[in-house]
Formats: sequence, C-alpha cells, structure tokens
Amino acid sequence: MRNPQGDPVKGTICTIMAVVTLSYLAWLMWSPLNFFLGSAIAGVPSVPAIIVDTIVFIPIMYVLIRKWLRTMVKRKSGPAAGIDVVERGRAAPEPGDEWGTATRPYDGGPPSRIMGPKSDIRDTPDLDSSFYVKLPDLDTGEVLFDPRDLMTRAMIRSTVSSGGWVHKSVSSRAMGSLKSSESEEHGRPTRWRIPGPEVHSIHLPSTVVAAIARGERPSETGHLTIRREDIRESVFTGRVPLTVLMVVDVSMSMKGCMREVRDVIGRIERETRGSKDRVGIIAFKDSGAVEVQAPTTNWNKVYRALARLRVSGLTPLAEALMKALEVVRRERMRSRDVQPLVVLISDFAPNIPLAQSVGPGHEQYTPVKDLVKAARLLRRSKVRIAAVNVNPHERHWCTLLHRPYYEALELATTLRARRDGLADPIEAVLAVPALRKTFGAFLVARAGGGRCYLYREVMAARSAIGLFLAGCQTRSRLSMDDLHEAEAYLSH
Repeated sequence: MRNPQGDPVKGTICTIMAVVTLSYLAWLMWSPLNFFLGSAIAGVPSVPAIIVDTIVFIPIMYVLIRKWLRTMVKRKSGPAAGIDVVERGRAAPEPGDEWGTATRPYDGGPPSRIMGPKSDIRDTPDLDSSFYVKLPDLDTGEVLFDPRDLMTRAMIRSTVSSGGWVHKSVSSRAMGSLKSSESEEHGRPTRWRIPGPEVHSIHLPSTVVAAIARGERPSETGHLTIRREDIRESVFTGRVPLTVLMVVDVSMSMKGCMREVRDVIGRIERETRGSKDRVGIIAFKDSGAVEVQAPTTNWNKVYRALARLRVSGLTPLAEALMKALEVVRRERMRSRDVQPLVVLISDFAPNIPLAQSVGPGHEQYTPVKDLVKAARLLRRSKVRIAAVNVNPHERHWCTLLHRPYYEALELATTLRARRDGLADPIEAVLAVPALRKTFGAFLVARAGGGRCYLYREVMAARSAIGLFLAGCQTRSRLSMDDLHEAEAYLSH
C-alpha cells in the first residue's frame, strides 16, 4: 500500500512501522510463551515475559518484513507493483496486495492505439501536415544496442588472411559475397554466351568466329563486318562486392523484438566484415527515415551508427523503402557497378503513409498501399530486396500449411484470391483487413521481387546473405496440385 500524494518511500516506512507496532502489541498479549512464563493469556505479561517475547519477536518480524519487501519489489503488475512507484488516485488495496499475490491486471490509463506488438495499420492517428516534415529523433527512446558491447566488438580486428572470427571461406575472404556471373561484368572471363537485349562485355574471339562461320570474309582492307547476331558476351567467374543496406525498424512496436534485430544484424556482420562488401544503415520511425551510416567497409563506423539507434515512435515503412531507393540511386551515380541488396528488418506493421500521398485535410490514409508502391519502385530500379520479419509470433501460416514462410503466405493469399475472384494475391491482401494486419512482409517481397523470411529461417541458414541473394534470383511456382492439396487440408 502506498501514500498516493507524498513520498512513496516515506509512506512505505510509516506502513511498516504501524504494522510492526500493532503486531508487537498483539504478540505481547497473546504469545504462547506467556503460558510457560506464568503470565495469563490476553493479559498484561510480566517483565520476564516481555523480555522473552521481544527477543523472539524481533528475528521473526525481521524475516517477514524482508520477505514482504522483496515480494513487492519483484511485482511487475497490479496496484502494488513496485513499492517505489507512485500511482494517482486512491491507494485502496485489494486482497493479496500484502504478499504480492494479487492477480488483477494493472491498468494505469487508456491503452495507446498506435503502440504495441502490432501497431494499428487500419486507423492512422489524426496528424497535421507539419508531422510529415519532421525527421525522426534518433536521440529519443530505449537503446537498441549496448554501447559497451559495440565497443568491445569494434576493438576486435578481423584476421583477413587466416580467417579469424568472421566465419567466411578462405576463397571468398577479402572479396565480395556476390558471384560475378550474376553481375556479368566482373571477375575472370571463362566462357561466352549469346547476349540478351543488353550487351555488357563483348567476347571478341567468339564474336569473330561467329561472323566467319556465317560466311563473312575480311575485305581487301582487312576489315570484318560484324552483325548484331554475331556478337557474343563474356561470362565471368569470381566474386564482386555487394552493397548491403540494412533498413532497421526502430519504432515502438519493435520493443519486443530487440533481441531478434540484434541477432540478424550480427549475422550480417559475421558474413560481411573482413570482405569488400559495403554495409549501410537506414533507420526509420516517427514520420520518416534517416541514413544513419552511408555504405562502407569500415565496421567501426557501422558500430557507431548502431549505437545511435533508439526505439520509439511510429512505423513509416513505405518512407523507409523510398529512402533506401534514394541511397541506391546516389551510390549508382558514384559507380555504375554498384550491386545493391536492401535488407528490411521489421515487424511489418505500417501506420504512417508516404508524406506526398496525404495532404492537409486528406481523409484517406494509405500506409499499406504506399508500401506496395514503394516496393514496386525498388523492383523497377532493379534493386534486390529481402524482408526479414522479426516478430516471434508470426509462425501461424508456416505451421498450418507446413511450408516455409514466403511459400506459406503465397499459397494462403492465392487461395483467397481464387475464392474472391481476384487476379493477384496482392489484391487479396489489400482487400481483406485480416490479411493486411500480418502480411506486410509478403507485400514487400511480392511487389519488390524478393522473398520474405522469418527470423528463425535467417538464423538457421548456412549463409544469410546467400539466402537473400538466392531468393532474389528464384521465383516460387505454385502448381494446381499445391492449391488442391492446401484446399483439401484446410477444408478438414
């Protein structure tokens, strides 16, 4: 029980003194020891009885008070949660408060509609136009990373020559994570092929041979006519650097997923530190996104950027993708050989639309639709994207359909689209409010041409970067047998 208006510590001391005094007087009157010392029960004891009762009473009361204080301090809920907390209103106890066993949930006020493990994506709060011109405050909120841990990791020097702690194969150390055959312009040429619409690097010997095989002969001046169908393209081998943009959600809804975020970033660190891969960080919350660290190979700079991340605010997920696209375009202006990979780490519960999609007085908030628009812009710009859902509770569809996360969501949305007569799974998600709550990662992956993954899938993979790159290259193909099997399973 607390003093609601005064000092809580003073109130607790007064309460203890009152309880001890009343208990001591009751012990003197009805102590069973009085019977053996010749005093009457419920009467005034003799002086020897008072001395004996006091000696016995002191250690018993000391143990009980310590037990009571420890129990009250450990409590996390209820009106008596923590004796050093002051509550407004009447300090009326309920049964069980004396020993910390009350079960009534603590309710300090009306619950927030925009904060929690799943932010409300259906009702964006009523915000004026000035909210959308404010940059997120990175100095407000709970720290995501322990600065002392980052300092310790920054002092560890990666041993590039012998492998050290970075857990990369010797052949790829000091190189990149992307195979050069995927980028088509780097490494050592090993063979040739017929090019597509765009020709990157001409393989001259095979091109000349193709022209001669067609019947072309050198002219009197020694010139050889080369046609478009004669051109052959070089195919390279080796590895090239990758530019990884970690887009980290630091909104308040991520407070319960902080350990998962640290694990995913640590996994990317182990696979990129010590190589030529460049890593950048974009953090988003409140009304926008900020580039905390430009892409770099110096992980000490990345550690300093991670130390600035603090959890608070709302979730502008679409704005984060637009910021990633802005950074990619800037990097491509510096070098046309940039190979970007956007890794979006979030619980995918957007509640803030793009600033340009909502004007003053606009009644239609579209955070989910804007998320699809932003992901499609990334896909149009040929940016690889991987969505990592760190919400530990998002395993329902994987368990129900016995498939990996992306395939399970794709199968579920395809079945819903077929039932509602829709042409695309994305339309099914946008049309059903129940799906919009939990299918944000699927929307980003489907519209952006990548894959979405659960935290457990990323941590169980042999290589997280390899998993992301493979998901950007392959496409899931659902057969009619898969649909019939899922429909039969769900109908039972």
